[in-house]
Amino acid sequence: MINEIKISSRDIELIQAELEANKPFEACGVLIGTIIGSTALVEKALPVTNAKRTRRSFELDPKEHYNAWNEAEKNGREIVGVFHTHPVSSAVPSLWDRETMQNETSVWLIAGVDGMRAYVWENGIITVKLTEI
Repeated sequence: MINEIKISSRDIELIQAELEANKPFEACGVLIGTIIGSTALVEKALPVTNAKRTRRSFELDPKEHYNAWNEAEKNGREIVGVFHTHPVSSAVPSLWDRETMQNETSVWLIAGVDGMRAYVWENGIITVKLTEI
């Protein structure tokens, strides 16, 4: 199980910019990198179009998601997580997030009005240490 995610300040700024640029709608994307032991090392945060374009949920555009997965694999990397924004609420999983996370094994990074937090699902929501590098 992943218990820490390491991400650059550049990628944190990019995610924050996505939050601002897409308000009041949620923005989303993938986190590309590697998993070393129990740490997810993010090498690139890649925005992906929110196919739902709503204020309360997101859906990664399938074609863009597939292209991101191919790009990662071609470079010997993987999608270690997803990010999305809560432009008018805190960075805690919503009911929709909780239901959707149960089907995922990767990290969920949420950027909200009160900062960023990361989570995984392991028989419930578990907070992951977020380290800026």
